[in-house]
Amino acid sequence: MTTPFEGVLIWYIAPESVSDPERCAEFLSWLSPQERAVHDRFRFDRHRHTYLVSHALMRGALSLLADRAPAQWQFAVNEYGKPHIVNLPTQIDLRFNLSHTQGLAVLALAFSRDLGVDVEYLGRQETNADIAERFFAPEEVLDFIAQPEHQKSARFLEYWTLKESYIKAIGMGLSCPLESFAFRPGTATQPPALIRVDDPDLGKKNWAIWQARIKAEHLIALCVESAPGSHIEPELKHADWLYQQR
Repeated sequence: MTTPFEGVLIWYIAPESVSDPERCAEFLSWLSPQERAVHDRFRFDRHRHTYLVSHALMRGALSLLADRAPAQWQFAVNEYGKPHIVNLPTQIDLRFNLSHTQGLAVLALAFSRDLGVDVEYLGRQETNADIAERFFAPEEVLDFIAQPEHQKSARFLEYWTLKESYIKAIGMGLSCPLESFAFRPGTATQPPALIRVDDPDLGKKNWAIWQARIKAEHLIALCVESAPGSHIEPELKHADWLYQQR
């Protein structure tokens, strides 16, 4: 069993890079009956494969940190659908969050701290102005509208990944109105920041925010419970161990 680390670890992998049939068959054997049912419901092979590799990433990475085989991990969800581990070894408070998009799956891990992660593919060029104006916080909408047309798509995804990472970290998903909290985007000298939370109970927690590009094609955002005024710099690792038989 690995000694708990203090920071945040993010594993990432391109699902299409894992194509060996025997390896994929092994991944299928790791899934729970519920996960297998979800996997089988996908209409397109690429979506089915992304789900398979993403959940293999989750189960395999957890097994690198604790004494459980990948197929042995058991999960439950809270009332909003956020998953958590139900059979952790004694005295280990390991928390995780999984996200995937076209071309990339990421898993964030930390001990004893709530966290949320989101990743999006930057190749999508739509500006989503109607979504931003309908769901974003007023100050975010003003900033989005002020962007040059060619930068609006990127700005939208900056806000979207930040907001997704936050609602995943608090474990409430889209039941938390997206306009009820606001972010300030990062700059060359400052990380992004959560600048407003309307709910006084949610506002009691402090969060460190991080955002970066991975291989120029993907944008990732991380929100992690932290001490006031602290910054986070997660350790990014490519999950090349997924290519190898266990």
